[in-house]
Amino acid sequence: MTDLWNEALQGLQPRLGQETYELWLRPLTVAAVEGRTIRLRAPSLFMKEWFENHYMEAVLDELEARTDSRYVLDLEVDPTARQPTEPGRAEPAAAEPHPGSQTNPQLGGHREATTSAPQVASVATHPTVEIPRQVAPPPVGLSERYRFDTFISGASNELAASAARAAAEQPGTRFNPLLIYGGVGLGKTHLLHAVGHSLYESDPSRRITYLSAERFMNEFISAVRHNLFDQFRRKYREDCDVLLIDDIQFIAGRDRTMDEFFHVFNALYEAGKQIMVTSDRTPSDMEGMEERITSRLNWGLVADIKSPDLETRVAILRQKAEAERIAIAGDVTVYLAQQVQSNVRELEGALVRVATFADLKGVPITTGFIREVIGETTKERRSAPITVEAVQKAVASHFSVRIADLKGPRRHKGISRPRMIAMFLSRELTGSSFPEIGLRFGGKDHSTVINACKRITKLSAEDPELRSAVDHLREQLSR
Repeated sequence: MTDLWNEALQGLQPRLGQETYELWLRPLTVAAVEGRTIRLRAPSLFMKEWFENHYMEAVLDELEARTDSRYVLDLEVDPTARQPTEPGRAEPAAAEPHPGSQTNPQLGGHREATTSAPQVASVATHPTVEIPRQVAPPPVGLSERYRFDTFISGASNELAASAARAAAEQPGTRFNPLLIYGGVGLGKTHLLHAVGHSLYESDPSRRITYLSAERFMNEFISAVRHNLFDQFRRKYREDCDVLLIDDIQFIAGRDRTMDEFFHVFNALYEAGKQIMVTSDRTPSDMEGMEERITSRLNWGLVADIKSPDLETRVAILRQKAEAERIAIAGDVTVYLAQQVQSNVRELEGALVRVATFADLKGVPITTGFIREVIGETTKERRSAPITVEAVQKAVASHFSVRIADLKGPRRHKGISRPRMIAMFLSRELTGSSFPEIGLRFGGKDHSTVINACKRITKLSAEDPELRSAVDHLREQLSR
Protein backbone atom coordinates (compact mmCIF):
# COMPACT_ATOMS: atom_id res chain seq x y z
CA MET A 1 0.00 0.00 0.00
CA THR A 2 2.91 2.32 0.71
CA ASP A 3 4.06 1.98 -2.88
CA LEU A 4 0.56 2.85 -4.14
CA TRP A 5 0.44 5.87 -1.82
CA ASN A 6 3.80 7.12 -3.06
CA GLU A 7 2.79 6.53 -6.69
CA ALA A 8 -0.42 8.52 -6.17
CA LEU A 9 1.50 11.44 -4.69
CA GLN A 10 4.06 11.34 -7.47
CA GLY A 11 1.21 11.32 -9.98
CA LEU A 12 -0.22 14.49 -8.41
CA GLN A 13 3.12 16.28 -8.31
CA PRO A 14 3.04 17.59 -11.93
CA ARG A 15 -0.47 18.96 -11.41
CA LEU A 16 0.03 20.54 -7.98
CA GLY A 17 3.63 21.61 -8.44
CA GLN A 18 6.88 20.72 -6.72
CA GLU A 19 6.43 23.34 -3.98
CA THR A 20 2.98 22.05 -2.97
CA TYR A 21 4.22 18.46 -3.05
CA GLU A 22 7.17 19.24 -0.78
CA LEU A 23 5.19 21.35 1.70
CA TRP A 24 1.87 19.57 2.04
CA LEU A 25 2.05 16.00 0.65
CA ARG A 26 5.50 14.52 1.17
CA PRO A 27 5.53 15.07 4.98
CA LEU A 28 2.49 12.78 5.41
CA THR A 29 3.29 9.18 6.29
CA VAL A 30 1.21 6.01 6.16
CA ALA A 31 0.60 4.58 9.64
CA ALA A 32 -1.74 1.72 8.76
CA VAL A 33 -4.19 0.41 6.18
CA GLU A 34 -7.47 -1.07 7.38
CA GLY A 35 -9.58 -2.23 4.47
CA ARG A 36 -10.44 0.90 2.47
CA THR A 37 -9.24 3.23 5.23
CA ILE A 38 -5.73 4.63 5.05
CA ARG A 39 -4.51 6.05 8.34
CA LEU A 40 -1.98 8.85 7.93
CA ARG A 41 0.26 10.82 10.25
CA ALA A 42 0.77 14.58 9.90
CA PRO A 43 3.51 16.53 11.73
CA SER A 44 1.11 19.25 12.97
CA LEU A 45 -2.53 20.14 13.37
CA PHE A 46 -2.12 22.94 10.85
CA MET A 47 -0.76 20.58 8.18
CA LYS A 48 -3.55 18.08 8.90
CA GLU A 49 -6.29 20.69 8.47
CA TRP A 50 -4.65 22.31 5.44
CA PHE A 51 -4.36 18.94 3.69
CA GLU A 52 -7.97 18.03 4.51
CA ASN A 53 -9.28 21.39 3.26
CA HIS A 54 -7.19 21.72 0.10
CA TYR A 55 -5.70 18.44 -1.17
CA MET A 56 -7.55 15.45 0.28
CA GLU A 57 -10.11 15.20 -2.52
CA ALA A 58 -7.40 15.36 -5.18
CA VAL A 59 -5.49 12.52 -3.49
CA LEU A 60 -8.63 10.41 -3.14
CA ASP A 61 -9.45 10.91 -6.82
CA GLU A 62 -5.92 9.88 -7.78
CA LEU A 63 -6.14 6.72 -5.66
CA GLU A 64 -9.52 5.85 -7.15
CA ALA A 65 -8.20 6.36 -10.68
CA ARG A 66 -5.37 3.91 -9.98
CA THR A 67 -7.35 1.23 -8.14
CA ASP A 68 -11.01 1.68 -9.16
CA SER A 69 -11.74 1.79 -5.42
CA ARG A 70 -12.78 4.68 -3.20
CA TYR A 71 -10.62 5.01 -0.12
CA VAL A 72 -11.09 6.96 3.11
CA LEU A 73 -8.19 8.96 4.55
CA ASP A 74 -7.97 9.28 8.33
CA LEU A 75 -5.31 11.72 9.59
CA GLU A 76 -3.87 11.95 13.07
CA VAL A 77 -1.36 14.46 14.39
CA ASP A 78 2.04 13.07 15.28
CA PRO A 79 4.66 15.72 16.12
CA THR A 80 7.40 13.12 15.67
CA ALA A 81 6.54 12.74 12.01
CA ARG A 82 8.91 14.40 9.57
CA GLN A 83 8.45 18.12 9.02
CA PRO A 84 8.24 19.67 5.56
CA THR A 85 11.30 21.21 4.01
CA GLU A 86 11.30 24.05 1.55
CA PRO A 87 11.86 23.02 -2.06
CA GLY A 88 15.51 22.97 -2.88
CA ARG A 89 16.56 22.82 0.78
CA ALA A 90 18.45 19.81 2.01
CA GLU A 91 16.90 17.43 4.49
CA PRO A 92 17.99 17.83 8.13
CA ALA A 93 21.25 16.17 9.02
CA ALA A 94 21.12 12.64 10.34
CA ALA A 95 22.15 13.82 13.80
CA GLU A 96 18.98 15.87 14.25
CA PRO A 97 16.46 13.05 14.98
CA HIS A 98 16.18 11.77 18.52
CA PRO A 99 18.42 8.84 19.38
CA GLY A 100 16.84 5.60 18.34
CA SER A 101 14.80 7.01 15.46
CA GLN A 102 14.57 4.63 12.57
CA THR A 103 12.82 4.20 9.27
CA ASN A 104 9.93 1.81 9.02
CA PRO A 105 9.60 0.85 5.36
CA GLN A 106 6.07 -0.41 5.93
CA LEU A 107 4.86 3.08 6.85
CA GLY A 108 6.74 4.87 4.11
CA GLY A 109 8.43 7.37 6.41
CA HIS A 110 10.27 8.07 9.65
CA ARG A 111 9.03 6.75 12.93
CA GLU A 112 10.43 7.61 16.32
CA ALA A 113 11.37 4.63 18.49
CA THR A 114 11.65 4.98 22.24
CA THR A 115 15.18 4.52 23.47
CA SER A 116 15.89 2.89 26.79
CA ALA A 117 19.18 4.74 27.27
CA PRO A 118 18.83 7.02 30.30
CA GLN A 119 19.60 10.70 29.89
CA VAL A 120 20.21 11.48 33.58
CA ALA A 121 23.92 12.11 33.15
CA SER A 122 23.32 14.66 30.43
CA VAL A 123 20.80 16.55 32.55
CA ALA A 124 23.08 16.56 35.57
CA THR A 125 26.03 17.81 33.54
CA HIS A 126 24.07 20.59 31.86
CA PRO A 127 21.51 21.97 34.33
CA THR A 128 18.65 24.00 32.92
CA VAL A 129 19.29 27.73 33.14
CA GLU A 130 16.40 30.12 32.64
CA ILE A 131 17.52 32.80 30.19
CA PRO A 132 15.76 36.13 30.70
CA ARG A 133 13.87 37.43 27.71
CA GLN A 134 15.53 40.29 25.94
CA VAL A 135 13.89 43.64 25.33
CA ALA A 136 11.76 43.40 22.20
CA PRO A 137 11.92 46.16 19.58
CA PRO A 138 9.20 48.83 19.88
CA PRO A 139 5.98 47.92 18.06
CA VAL A 140 6.04 49.07 14.45
CA GLY A 141 3.20 51.22 13.16
CA LEU A 142 1.80 52.52 16.46
CA SER A 143 1.12 56.24 16.53
CA GLU A 144 2.45 58.22 19.48
CA ARG A 145 -0.73 60.31 19.43
CA TYR A 146 -2.96 57.35 20.21
CA ARG A 147 -2.61 56.55 23.90
CA PHE A 148 -5.05 56.01 26.74
CA ASP A 149 -4.33 59.42 28.24
CA THR A 150 -5.39 61.13 25.00
CA PHE A 151 -8.59 59.09 24.59
CA ILE A 152 -11.76 60.86 25.71
CA SER A 153 -14.24 58.42 27.22
CA GLY A 154 -17.98 59.00 27.21
CA ALA A 155 -21.27 57.14 27.16
CA SER A 156 -20.75 56.25 23.49
CA ASN A 157 -17.45 54.43 24.00
CA GLU A 158 -17.26 53.62 27.72
CA LEU A 159 -17.53 49.84 27.33
CA ALA A 160 -14.93 49.66 24.57
CA ALA A 161 -12.49 51.89 26.46
CA SER A 162 -12.89 49.93 29.71
CA ALA A 163 -12.41 46.62 27.90
CA ALA A 164 -9.29 47.91 26.15
CA ARG A 165 -7.78 49.02 29.48
CA ALA A 166 -8.60 45.66 31.04
CA ALA A 167 -6.95 43.82 28.14
CA ALA A 168 -3.86 45.99 28.56
CA GLU A 169 -3.72 45.26 32.30
CA GLN A 170 -4.34 41.51 32.05
CA PRO A 171 -3.40 40.43 28.51
CA GLY A 172 -4.53 37.01 27.43
CA THR A 173 -6.82 36.48 30.41
CA ARG A 174 -9.59 39.09 30.32
CA PHE A 175 -11.47 39.89 27.13
CA ASN A 176 -9.45 37.66 24.83
CA PRO A 177 -10.11 38.08 22.00
CA LEU A 178 -11.34 41.66 22.12
CA LEU A 179 -13.18 43.04 19.09
CA ILE A 180 -14.16 46.71 18.91
CA TYR A 181 -16.47 47.77 16.09
CA GLY A 182 -18.04 51.00 14.93
CA GLY A 183 -18.17 53.57 12.16
CA VAL A 184 -15.35 55.59 10.64
CA GLY A 185 -13.46 58.02 12.86
CA LEU A 186 -14.94 56.99 16.20
CA GLY A 187 -11.75 55.85 17.97
CA LYS A 188 -11.35 52.14 17.24
CA THR A 189 -7.80 52.51 15.95
CA HIS A 190 -6.97 54.88 18.81
CA LEU A 191 -7.80 52.17 21.36
CA LEU A 192 -5.93 49.53 19.38
CA HIS A 193 -2.76 51.65 19.41
CA ALA A 194 -3.27 52.55 23.07
CA VAL A 195 -3.34 48.88 24.07
CA GLY A 196 -0.13 48.27 22.12
CA HIS A 197 1.67 51.18 23.78
CA SER A 198 0.48 50.21 27.26
CA LEU A 199 1.49 46.56 26.94
CA TYR A 200 4.95 47.41 25.65
CA GLU A 201 5.58 49.97 28.37
CA SER A 202 4.54 47.54 31.11
CA ASP A 203 6.78 44.78 29.72
CA PRO A 204 9.35 45.73 27.04
CA SER A 205 10.04 42.06 26.40
CA ARG A 206 6.58 41.60 24.91
CA ARG A 207 6.62 41.03 21.17
CA ILE A 208 3.74 43.13 19.89
CA THR A 209 2.58 42.95 16.29
CA TYR A 210 0.27 45.64 14.92
CA LEU A 211 -0.93 45.75 11.32
CA SER A 212 -3.98 46.16 9.13
CA ALA A 213 -5.87 43.15 7.83
CA GLU A 214 -4.90 44.20 4.30
CA ARG A 215 -1.22 44.06 5.19
CA PHE A 216 -1.70 40.65 6.84
CA MET A 217 -3.20 39.36 3.61
CA ASN A 218 -0.43 40.86 1.47
CA GLU A 219 2.29 39.38 3.69
CA PHE A 220 0.65 35.96 3.51
CA ILE A 221 0.40 36.11 -0.29
CA SER A 222 4.05 37.16 -0.49
CA ALA A 223 5.09 34.33 1.83
CA VAL A 224 3.30 31.75 -0.30
CA ARG A 225 4.64 33.21 -3.55
CA HIS A 226 8.27 33.31 -2.37
CA ASN A 227 8.21 30.09 -0.37
CA LEU A 228 8.67 31.91 2.94
CA PHE A 229 5.77 30.33 4.74
CA ASP A 230 7.90 29.03 7.61
CA GLN A 231 9.08 32.57 8.37
CA PHE A 232 5.52 33.89 8.16
CA ARG A 233 4.22 31.19 10.46
CA ARG A 234 7.03 31.80 12.95
CA LYS A 235 6.39 35.55 12.96
CA TYR A 236 2.69 35.35 13.74
CA ARG A 237 2.36 32.11 15.69
CA GLU A 238 5.60 31.80 17.65
CA ASP A 239 7.33 35.20 17.81
CA CYS A 240 4.21 37.11 18.79
CA ASP A 241 2.84 37.80 22.27
CA VAL A 242 0.18 40.33 21.28
CA LEU A 243 -1.59 40.53 17.92
CA LEU A 244 -3.39 43.77 17.03
CA ILE A 245 -5.22 43.82 13.68
CA ASP A 246 -7.15 46.79 12.29
CA ASP A 247 -10.20 46.35 10.01
CA ILE A 248 -10.40 42.57 10.26
CA GLN A 249 -13.50 42.59 8.00
CA PHE A 250 -11.15 43.11 5.06
CA ILE A 251 -10.14 39.42 4.95
CA ALA A 252 -13.77 38.29 4.51
CA GLY A 253 -14.11 36.36 1.27
CA ARG A 254 -10.35 35.75 1.01
CA ASP A 255 -10.37 32.01 1.56
CA ARG A 256 -6.67 31.29 2.02
CA THR A 257 -6.11 34.39 4.15
CA MET A 258 -9.05 33.47 6.36
CA ASP A 259 -7.68 29.95 6.68
CA GLU A 260 -4.29 31.24 7.77
CA PHE A 261 -5.78 33.77 10.21
CA PHE A 262 -7.84 30.93 11.71
CA HIS A 263 -4.70 28.96 12.49
CA VAL A 264 -2.82 32.02 13.75
CA PHE A 265 -5.75 32.78 16.03
CA ASN A 266 -5.82 29.23 17.38
CA ALA A 267 -2.07 29.13 18.02
CA LEU A 268 -2.04 32.44 19.91
CA TYR A 269 -5.26 31.80 21.82
CA GLU A 270 -4.12 28.39 23.02
CA ALA A 271 -0.82 29.93 24.13
CA GLY A 272 -2.66 32.58 26.17
CA LYS A 273 -1.58 35.46 23.93
CA GLN A 274 -3.72 38.59 23.63
CA ILE A 275 -5.65 39.10 20.39
CA MET A 276 -7.42 42.38 19.65
CA VAL A 277 -9.06 43.38 16.38
CA THR A 278 -11.23 46.20 15.10
CA SER A 279 -14.00 46.15 12.53
CA ASP A 280 -16.69 48.38 11.08
CA ARG A 281 -19.39 45.83 11.93
CA THR A 282 -20.18 42.87 14.19
CA PRO A 283 -18.75 39.42 13.33
CA SER A 284 -22.17 38.12 12.29
CA ASP A 285 -22.53 41.00 9.80
CA MET A 286 -19.20 40.37 8.07
CA GLU A 287 -20.36 39.10 4.69
CA GLY A 288 -18.08 36.36 3.39
CA MET A 289 -16.36 35.67 6.73
CA GLU A 290 -16.09 31.98 7.61
CA GLU A 291 -18.35 30.83 10.41
CA ARG A 292 -15.46 29.30 12.36
CA ILE A 293 -13.76 32.72 12.46
CA THR A 294 -16.88 34.66 13.47
CA SER A 295 -17.41 32.07 16.18
CA ARG A 296 -13.93 32.64 17.57
CA LEU A 297 -14.22 36.42 17.39
CA ASN A 298 -17.32 36.06 19.57
CA TRP A 299 -15.44 34.01 22.18
CA GLY A 300 -14.25 37.11 24.00
CA LEU A 301 -15.90 40.52 24.18
CA VAL A 302 -17.46 42.37 21.25
CA ALA A 303 -17.79 46.07 22.14
CA ASP A 304 -19.15 48.84 19.97
CA ILE A 305 -18.32 52.54 19.68
CA LYS A 306 -21.12 54.91 18.71
CA SER A 307 -21.05 58.53 17.61
CA PRO A 308 -20.02 60.70 20.59
CA ASP A 309 -22.65 62.61 22.55
CA LEU A 310 -22.47 66.39 23.02
CA GLU A 311 -20.50 66.27 26.27
CA THR A 312 -17.91 63.94 24.79
CA ARG A 313 -17.60 66.07 21.66
CA VAL A 314 -17.00 69.18 23.77
CA ALA A 315 -14.31 67.36 25.77
CA ILE A 316 -12.65 66.20 22.55
CA LEU A 317 -12.61 69.73 21.14
CA ARG A 318 -11.16 71.15 24.34
CA GLN A 319 -8.40 68.57 24.37
CA LYS A 320 -7.62 69.16 20.69
CA ALA A 321 -7.61 72.95 21.19
CA GLU A 322 -5.22 72.62 24.11
CA ALA A 323 -2.89 70.31 22.21
CA GLU A 324 -2.88 72.60 19.14
CA ARG A 325 -2.84 75.79 21.25
CA ILE A 326 -6.03 77.07 19.66
CA ALA A 327 -7.75 79.93 21.49
CA ILE A 328 -11.49 79.25 21.59
CA ALA A 329 -14.07 80.25 24.18
CA GLY A 330 -16.13 77.67 26.06
CA ASP A 331 -19.49 78.65 24.58
CA VAL A 332 -17.99 78.68 21.08
CA THR A 333 -16.62 75.19 21.66
CA VAL A 334 -20.11 73.99 22.59
CA TYR A 335 -21.54 75.63 19.46
CA LEU A 336 -19.00 73.89 17.22
CA ALA A 337 -19.71 70.56 18.94
CA GLN A 338 -23.41 71.05 18.18
CA GLN A 339 -22.68 71.58 14.50
CA VAL A 340 -20.56 68.46 13.95
CA GLN A 341 -22.20 65.28 15.22
CA SER A 342 -20.93 62.51 12.98
CA ASN A 343 -17.51 61.37 14.22
CA VAL A 344 -14.35 62.41 16.03
CA ARG A 345 -12.27 62.75 12.89
CA GLU A 346 -14.67 65.22 11.29
CA LEU A 347 -15.03 67.07 14.60
CA GLU A 348 -11.28 67.62 14.98
CA GLY A 349 -11.00 68.49 11.30
CA ALA A 350 -13.66 71.19 11.66
CA LEU A 351 -11.78 72.74 14.59
CA VAL A 352 -8.48 72.80 12.68
CA ARG A 353 -10.20 74.29 9.63
CA VAL A 354 -11.87 77.05 11.64
CA ALA A 355 -8.63 77.82 13.53
CA THR A 356 -6.63 77.98 10.29
CA PHE A 357 -9.03 80.44 8.65
CA ALA A 358 -9.16 82.54 11.82
CA ASP A 359 -5.37 82.68 11.95
CA LEU A 360 -5.11 83.66 8.28
CA LYS A 361 -7.67 86.45 8.69
CA GLY A 362 -6.38 87.52 12.07
CA VAL A 363 -9.78 87.32 13.76
CA PRO A 364 -11.00 85.52 16.91
CA ILE A 365 -13.07 82.34 16.68
CA THR A 366 -16.71 83.18 17.30
CA THR A 367 -20.01 81.45 16.59
CA GLY A 368 -20.55 83.84 13.69
CA PHE A 369 -17.14 83.02 12.25
CA ILE A 370 -17.89 79.27 12.54
CA ARG A 371 -21.14 79.78 10.60
CA GLU A 372 -19.18 81.64 7.96
CA VAL A 373 -16.56 78.91 7.60
CA ILE A 374 -18.51 75.69 7.91
CA GLY A 375 -22.12 76.88 7.67
CA GLU A 376 -24.99 75.41 9.62
CA THR A 377 -25.54 72.39 7.45
CA THR A 378 -22.81 70.33 9.07
CA LYS A 379 -25.06 69.27 11.94
CA GLU A 380 -27.59 67.98 9.41
CA ARG A 381 -25.14 65.63 7.77
CA ARG A 382 -25.54 61.93 8.08
CA SER A 383 -24.90 60.70 11.60
CA ALA A 384 -23.79 57.37 10.15
CA PRO A 385 -21.01 57.02 7.57
CA ILE A 386 -21.87 56.30 3.96
CA THR A 387 -21.48 52.61 3.20
CA VAL A 388 -20.91 50.68 -0.01
CA GLU A 389 -24.32 49.10 0.49
CA ALA A 390 -25.95 52.56 0.63
CA VAL A 391 -24.22 53.52 -2.62
CA GLN A 392 -25.37 50.32 -4.31
CA LYS A 393 -28.95 50.91 -3.18
CA ALA A 394 -28.99 54.51 -4.44
CA VAL A 395 -27.45 53.63 -7.81
CA ALA A 396 -29.75 50.64 -8.32
CA SER A 397 -32.79 52.82 -7.59
CA HIS A 398 -31.62 55.64 -9.88
CA PHE A 399 -30.97 53.37 -12.87
CA SER A 400 -33.85 50.93 -12.15
CA VAL A 401 -31.61 47.87 -11.87
CA ARG A 402 -31.30 45.24 -9.18
CA ILE A 403 -28.54 45.33 -6.60
CA ALA A 404 -27.90 41.68 -7.49
CA ASP A 405 -27.13 42.81 -11.06
CA LEU A 406 -24.56 45.33 -9.78
CA LYS A 407 -22.83 42.48 -7.96
CA GLY A 408 -23.25 39.98 -10.79
CA PRO A 409 -21.13 39.18 -13.86
CA ARG A 410 -23.38 40.66 -16.59
CA ARG A 411 -21.55 43.08 -18.88
CA HIS A 412 -24.51 44.61 -20.68
CA LYS A 413 -24.13 48.40 -20.89
CA GLY A 414 -27.35 48.88 -18.96
CA ILE A 415 -25.72 47.07 -16.05
CA SER A 416 -21.98 47.71 -16.47
CA ARG A 417 -22.34 51.52 -16.56
CA PRO A 418 -24.34 51.75 -13.29
CA ARG A 419 -21.92 49.21 -11.75
CA MET A 420 -18.92 51.40 -12.63
CA ILE A 421 -20.68 54.48 -11.23
CA ALA A 422 -21.43 52.61 -8.00
CA MET A 423 -17.78 51.54 -7.70
CA PHE A 424 -16.61 55.10 -8.41
CA LEU A 425 -18.90 56.61 -5.76
CA SER A 426 -18.03 53.87 -3.27
CA ARG A 427 -14.38 54.78 -3.59
CA GLU A 428 -15.03 58.53 -3.39
CA LEU A 429 -17.63 58.62 -0.59
CA THR A 430 -16.69 55.70 1.67
CA GLY A 431 -12.91 55.71 1.41
CA SER A 432 -12.92 51.91 1.16
CA SER A 433 -9.92 50.27 -0.48
CA PHE A 434 -10.14 48.92 -4.04
CA PRO A 435 -9.99 45.24 -2.90
CA GLU A 436 -12.74 45.77 -0.31
CA ILE A 437 -15.00 47.46 -2.87
CA GLY A 438 -14.37 44.60 -5.28
CA LEU A 439 -15.39 42.15 -2.56
CA ARG A 440 -18.68 44.00 -1.99
CA PHE A 441 -19.42 43.80 -5.74
CA GLY A 442 -19.49 40.03 -5.93
CA GLY A 443 -15.81 39.35 -5.30
CA LYS A 444 -14.43 41.25 -8.27
CA ASP A 445 -10.72 41.91 -8.57
CA HIS A 446 -9.36 45.23 -7.32
CA SER A 447 -8.10 46.02 -10.83
CA THR A 448 -11.73 46.00 -12.03
CA VAL A 449 -12.58 48.68 -9.46
CA ILE A 450 -9.54 50.77 -10.42
CA ASN A 451 -10.51 50.59 -14.09
CA ALA A 452 -14.13 51.55 -13.28
CA CYS A 453 -12.99 54.63 -11.35
CA LYS A 454 -10.73 55.73 -14.19
CA ARG A 455 -13.44 55.25 -16.80
CA ILE A 456 -16.11 57.17 -14.90
CA THR A 457 -13.66 60.02 -14.28
CA LYS A 458 -12.95 60.19 -18.01
CA LEU A 459 -16.55 59.74 -19.14
CA SER A 460 -17.82 62.38 -16.70
CA ALA A 461 -15.63 64.95 -18.41
CA GLU A 462 -16.98 63.97 -21.84
CA ASP A 463 -20.66 63.13 -21.15
CA PRO A 464 -22.76 65.89 -19.46
CA GLU A 465 -25.65 63.49 -18.87
CA LEU A 466 -23.50 60.98 -17.05
CA ARG A 467 -21.81 63.77 -15.06
CA SER A 468 -25.24 65.05 -14.01
CA ALA A 469 -26.28 61.56 -12.84
CA VAL A 470 -23.09 61.15 -10.80
CA ASP A 471 -23.51 64.62 -9.24
CA HIS A 472 -27.12 63.89 -8.38
CA LEU A 473 -26.22 60.59 -6.72
CA ARG A 474 -23.33 62.18 -4.85
CA GLU A 475 -25.58 64.91 -3.49
CA GLN A 476 -28.29 62.42 -2.57
CA LEU A 477 -25.86 60.20 -0.63
CA SER A 478 -24.19 63.12 1.12
CA ARG A 479 -27.36 64.64 2.55
